[in-house]
Order: sequence, then structure tokens, then C-alpha cells
Amino acid sequence: MRIAHVINQFPPNITAGLGRYAELIAPYLSDGRPMAVLTLNDGRLPVWERTGGITVYRPRGRLLGAISRRRRLNRTRGVEFALLALTVVVSNWRYFRMLRALPPERRPDLVAVHDSTNFLCGLLCHYALRLPVVFHVHTTEYGVAPQRSIADPLNLFAALERWLARISRRVVVATPEVREQLAAAGWSRTPIEVVRLGGTYERLLSDPGFDRDGLRRGAAELRARLGIAPGDPVLLFVGRIERQKGVYQLLEAMRRIAPAVPGLRLVIVGEGDEAGVARIVAETGLDGRVLTSGGFVTGPDLLEFYEMADVCVFPSLFEPFGLVATEAMALARPVVLGDGFSRVFLGDPAEPAVRFVRATDPDDIADGVIEVFTDPDLRRALAERGELLVRETLSWSRAAGETLAVYEDVLAVERKKR
Repeated sequence: MRIAHVINQFPPNITAGLGRYAELIAPYLSDGRPMAVLTLNDGRLPVWERTGGITVYRPRGRLLGAISRRRRLNRTRGVEFALLALTVVVSNWRYFRMLRALPPERRPDLVAVHDSTNFLCGLLCHYALRLPVVFHVHTTEYGVAPQRSIADPLNLFAALERWLARISRRVVVATPEVREQLAAAGWSRTPIEVVRLGGTYERLLSDPGFDRDGLRRGAAELRARLGIAPGDPVLLFVGRIERQKGVYQLLEAMRRIAPAVPGLRLVIVGEGDEAGVARIVAETGLDGRVLTSGGFVTGPDLLEFYEMADVCVFPSLFEPFGLVATEAMALARPVVLGDGFSRVFLGDPAEPAVRFVRATDPDDIADGVIEVFTDPDLRRALAERGELLVRETLSWSRAAGETLAVYEDVLAVERKKR
């Protein structure tokens, strides 16, 4: 079974949850199987690379490369998002040309298209190369979700998404809620499979050599660098700084949270509308109570932010899955989630693993955060239940096995047609 994955991020180019998804699931998908990845090049990476048994093709674009060598593009800004979108379309054309140039016996058996921004390669593989396509929907923020991150007054992107879904053999999503959302939007002609993802730190935390004491020391040093006293409580937000993530409602909620939790610091980790955050902080008198990371954080540095936190809050209006929740829960941090997250994180409703709040309601966010901070028993229970839920129910090996089963089913149907 030869699978080609078309995905915008692949290590070392990781700038969001999609890149972490690719990094974590790829070793399981490629275990003893031919696998190719067609992905973006930030201008600094090799065009061809063989890594961990995976063949990676990254066509280099001059414009994006020239900009990216100076700084990383911020997808939450209109012009930079448009540039990234153009780069994706051009790269998709190059992926297709590369696949078309291969002799038929060397072409993939199936093309897995990750996210609708890669619609061009998916459509061309279907119509021109007659290859079966599986469409992985990692986000619906462009054409389906009520809260969209791009302006699409003519619903052109939504039409492209539906078109790609119609020609695909399967659609794969991460939660039952996304399947219900797509079905409600009329995506009924293609079977929609739910494959829950794993926990971001699954392998790291299961490693007997993991240095938890070293992580605690790093978190203490991070507190000192940020100017947070050892005894001051920390509320942590991780994600893109934009409307969909609920960050503006969270800042509004801080008007009530700050006086109710003495000494509290809200630490915002991510990139996006940092100028907007600074303006809101100044307008609301929260100077010194809200700190930002100054950009995207990953790897060991992100672990230190989680370890430093007393409570994590992710008040997203919508999340197709939400790896930040698995990250915080895996490290036994009490978590407050917006109702845009899937209920898979709730666990047993009688003994919930997270505290859900209404993401559109700053007062409800404030109530949830204040309740967790002021109730030590609740904080301890959420930490224990969350860590257990992630460890026992969210596994990348299981996610990869279910994904491969979807591919096998598609190819079995294709073989019967011949």
C-alpha cells in the first residue's frame, strides 16, 4: 500500500497543530510501508529528503522562500494568509506535476489530502490521474464553521470543499461533532469516518528516561524570566491569537478573574493578533496581569509553559479536535475548555475530566476559571481525571491503525472495480 500525503506542514516545518499531527502520526503510518509526503517548503529546507523511511518532496518557491528566510509568516494577518494560500496552490500544482511524471507503476495507490487548502492536488489526482483520494478534514474554519477565519462572501471556498468531499472515497475527521457538522452542511455523498487523535506527549511521557525534575527546574526558570513570583498563580492559554480561539472573550473575562484570584497572571502563548491583545490589555487596566510569549512556541519550551501553569484555559469557539487539550491534560494540568471542543474530552459526565464553559460568554468563562482556581479539590480531580483520560483513551498507534484501515477499505473497493 503506497500512500502519498498532501499536507501543508511536516517536520521540521511545524507552526500549528497540523504540523504536530504530522510529526506524531507519521512514524506509525510509515512503519514498514512506503510513504510519501508532499509538503510546503519555507525556503530553507531540501526539496527532496528521505527521513525515517518517508520520502518528502518540498518544491521550493522563490517568493515565500525569500520572505521566510527573514521571518516566519503569520497566517492570522490578511496579506500574509493570502501569500500562504497562493503558495499552497502553486505547490499543489507542482505536487501534481511530480506525480504525473511518475510511471504508473510507481504512482501511489492512494492520495491522502489533509485539509481543504490542498483541494487543487486532490481534484487533479482524481480527474487527471484517476487516483483514489481520501480527504482528511482537520479544520472547518474556512467554509463550514459558523466562525470562519477568512472572508468568503460568495462561499467559493465552501463550494470547493464540498467538491473535494464529493470526489473523495472517504472523509476522515477527528471527532463526532465534526462529522455531525459536515453532515448538516450536506456532506452526505461520501462516508465520513471518525478517527480520534492521540496525545501530543504520548511517547515522551512514557519514556522511562523522561526528566520530570529537569522540566520543573526549567518551568521555575521560565517563571523568573517572565517576572512571575514563585507563589503567584498562572493561567495559561496556548493557541493562535484570533477570534476562533476565544482569546478576546478570555481577555474580557479577565476583568472578573483578576480581582477574584489575587496575584494571577494570564500567560498567552502563540502568535497572531498580539497588537490587539496589547491594546485590550491597556484599555482594560490589565497591565502586568497578562503576558505573551512573543510568538509560536514548540518543543521543550512549550512543555515548560505547561509545567508552569496552575490552570489551562482554551475557550475556543470551535475546535476540530484540539491538541492543546491533550497536551495540558497529559501533564496533569486542570483544564477549562470552551464548548467548541469535542465532548470526547469530557470523559465520564458524572466525573468530568475538564470544566466546559460557553466560549461566547465572558462571564461564563470567568465563572469556570474562578471556580477551578478557588476549589483545590476540583483542581486536583480535573488534573487526575484528565491525565488518565489522555493516557488510556487517546493513542497515536490506535489513530494510525484506524487511519490505515480506512485506506485499506478504499483500496479493497478499488480492487473490486477492476
